[in-house]
Amino acid sequence: MSDESITLGHHWIVDLHGCPAGLLDDHDLIRSQLKETTERYGLSLLKIVSNQFEPQGVTAIGLLAESHLSIHTWPEHCYAAVDIFTCGSDQNLHAACQFIAESLQARESTVLRLQRGVLTSNGPRKITTTQVTLGDPSSNL
Repeated sequence: MSDESITLGHHWIVDLHGCPAGLLDDHDLIRSQLKETTERYGLSLLKIVSNQFEPQGVTAIGLLAESHLSIHTWPEHCYAAVDIFTCGSDQNLHAACQFIAESLQARESTVLRLQRGVLTSNGPRKITTTQVTLGDPSSNL
């Protein structure tokens, strides 16, 4: 019996450090970046829900036909957290993460790629985690 597998979900978790506080506190910009990311990288945006926090910070969540994309910002720490989860292909997600990091002018990034819901002929596999380097297309496995 072969050990073919299917992956039901791809989850990219991105920490962005050193982003300019003014960008991170710009509600319209964060919404715009979320929308542009979905358009550029073939994600089907259904709806955006967002909030500007007081005294600072923005959360924007894009409901996708494939699942979701979220951006949470902490301008006071020059930090943004990004999640992209899709039940479709993840072939464009490396580039999507790179685009968001560049758009928010991150000086440092940490990216984890999780394969979730991996099913094999021998039963389910545990979540597979890979650390990814933005700007390195060979890390887009």
